[in-house]
Amino acid sequence: MTNAPVLDHKAAGARRLEGKIAVITGGGQGHGRATAKRLAQEGASVMLVDRHAPGAERTRDELLAFGADADVFVGELGPWEVAQSLMEATKARFGRIDVLVNNVGGAMYGGKQGWEFTPQELEDNLRNNLYTCLSCCWAVMPHMVEQGSGAIVNFGSHAVRGTARLAYAAAKGGVMAITTSLALEAAPYGVRVNCVVPHLSDRDEGDTLVSRIPGQPPPSGAARRDASAGVSSPHLTPIPMGRPGKPEEIAAGVGRRLLHHGRDHLRGRRRLLPHLTPCSP
Repeated sequence: MTNAPVLDHKAAGARRLEGKIAVITGGGQGHGRATAKRLAQEGASVMLVDRHAPGAERTRDELLAFGADADVFVGELGPWEVAQSLMEATKARFGRIDVLVNNVGGAMYGGKQGWEFTPQELEDNLRNNLYTCLSCCWAVMPHMVEQGSGAIVNFGSHAVRGTARLAYAAAKGGVMAITTSLALEAAPYGVRVNCVVPHLSDRDEGDTLVSRIPGQPPPSGAARRDASAGVSSPHLTPIPMGRPGKPEEIAAGVGRRLLHHGRDHLRGRRRLLPHLTPCSP
């Protein structure tokens, strides 16, 4: 695979993840799709995880067309047994697991004050954003401990400082807590755990293939930007760059800054993206 074409020719020759096996949740769209392309470009083989088979298969076909090795696991993450099945399937397909990117999630039922959410809406947000991360970390760690190495990158969010999405903020705050705690536990076993914290971000029109809310159609790119603008508030950290981030910028933060060799000292860190502000420990 050394001479295989890459998805971004401006970054040709990097190949810092050559021979590594990466599991990417939510790999059929958005940040997950962009991250899958980035890590494949860096030389990794990729297991794409998504509940929407056509989206995951589209990403897989893109990676295969560029010379990468990729496969698909279709399932609704959150339940412990599904996360276990995912890791076992990855181990059976590729032989090991070097990288886990916990990307799947997103705000649901936004635009309400915290007390206006129904109990089911609160539970849906926690299941979609917190339990998915926790269950996958729990399921992958025995494999990484056994091989004595690994890297986990969780996706946090600046929404923890925002309004109109209380349960989502609670879930992402939990993801950051998982990162800090697991980084301390995993370090003696050679496993690094870090977190990227994107602000508002754009997606290409038509990229969001599946709605986060059952029974509702997925929003268009323009509708998503309008919704994001509606929940922004002075409590959200301003974006110094003056614009939303792009999926490929978020993916670069995962691939270049947290996963490749030479970043072994980065553990339990939150990297703010796409900001010009310093990281927080």
